[in-house]
Amino acid sequence: MVPVFPGAFLTLILGTFYWLSAVTRVGGGDWGQFQTFGYMGGIAHPPGYPLIIGTTYVATRVVRFAEPAHVANIVGATFAVAAGVALFYAGWLLTRSRVAALVATTVFATGYSIWSEESQVGLVSVQTLLVFLLIAALAAYGDRPAGPRLLAIAFLTGLSLTNHGLSMFMLPATAIYVASRRFPGIARPGTLLRAVTAVALGLTPWLHVVRGLVVPVPIDRPENLTRLGILDLRHQVFDRSLAKESQDSHSDQLLEASRQKALAEWPSFAHDLLREYGWVWIALSLVGWLVLARQRPRLAAWIAWIGLATLWFSLITPPLLDSDRYSSVIYALLVLCLAVVIGWAIGAVGQLVGTFTPDRLRIATLAVSLILLASAGLRIHQQLTGPARFNVVRLRENAEEQAEIGLGIVRHMEPGGVYFTNWTSSWYTRYARHVLGVDRGLSIETVDYGSMGFERVSEVLASGRRLYLQRSTPQYEESFNLVKRAGVFYEVLPKT
Repeated sequence: MVPVFPGAFLTLILGTFYWLSAVTRVGGGDWGQFQTFGYMGGIAHPPGYPLIIGTTYVATRVVRFAEPAHVANIVGATFAVAAGVALFYAGWLLTRSRVAALVATTVFATGYSIWSEESQVGLVSVQTLLVFLLIAALAAYGDRPAGPRLLAIAFLTGLSLTNHGLSMFMLPATAIYVASRRFPGIARPGTLLRAVTAVALGLTPWLHVVRGLVVPVPIDRPENLTRLGILDLRHQVFDRSLAKESQDSHSDQLLEASRQKALAEWPSFAHDLLREYGWVWIALSLVGWLVLARQRPRLAAWIAWIGLATLWFSLITPPLLDSDRYSSVIYALLVLCLAVVIGWAIGAVGQLVGTFTPDRLRIATLAVSLILLASAGLRIHQQLTGPARFNVVRLRENAEEQAEIGLGIVRHMEPGGVYFTNWTSSWYTRYARHVLGVDRGLSIETVDYGSMGFERVSEVLASGRRLYLQRSTPQYEESFNLVKRAGVFYEVLPKT
């Protein structure tokens, strides 16, 4: 029977754990954008993240008694809870062992980066949830191919395309998996039409982005509401700068740059992986994949493809992007393999003592289960008293401090002033303007890794508006010098 009570209990525990960990103020970078645009109903940076933004938009309209940033982070925490429960049931489906599923869920939920990423609304909790759900659907389909299970795979495939471009790696692997495990009638027009309809239903969050063709919506740049054209919409979904870089560069140069980037990122990836799980859990996960390859070769091949493709993408990602967040997919795949090896070990103990009396068999199985649960308890203790907890506390404190600084900057500036800052920090002030309502007719311009953001300095001068700069890292010194040489009146504000 499906373990309903353990799943409900786990939901309660994870809900308490993640909801209490949720940051209460606005963050920077992606977090700040999801919190701000989630409230405003905007379109985030490519690929738009309609599932996250749309869900947050609804939640901030329903829950009015808390700060919108906190509500948005509660949404992220809820996705994290759903991901943990989905992992539990996927692990149970693969092993039929509640202990194996519970231990794997504990190891994953308390991970250093997983815990910190899921304390604010972001792509990690949604991406891992979709991975776990799709693996569970594939496993169920592999056990007994049937129309309803095919529709579940189709729907989750469409839904996975509403979060991040990493989901594109799942498409060919999922198609091959389904094609290699057919059932009578799968090629009938009616079955195919229902599958296409299920994919379309999964894609419905994209309506949140498409509405930008009809009504003005907040977008990443420019700051004000904008009604999009077809080409604008394409740029909002596909990263224009990366596409242009690919067109302007020779393929051999891109391959060489990717190779050098991958070689340089290996030590960092290994460090993050060890910090997340440790040698023991990683080694067990690799053994678990070998066990899965014998038990479910198609699913093992699917996991290997997704893991290697994601690893390749995260290693060659331009250094200005946060490739560590992509590694969450690898963490999710490894922890499922961990559940497999634990379930296999529990079963192996039963076979080893199978010649004994039933009482001894039960005692041996109970002893192994208690050892595994004790290991999970030790993992929880280490994470709650070690660097993982301190990292989440630091994120909460930093958000409190930076949110106050951003609010103070907006209140300090003269009405009509122009504030030049970097993209990550701009969300503290944009949140204060558009969500908290401290507007004052300001304009916030973002500077991206150089002096290009100061192209509008002459326009600011001509309009007579006051210019404000942010005290930031040395990479902006050239930009500051350009402004100083231009003789612009400026004021340097604190770094957010």
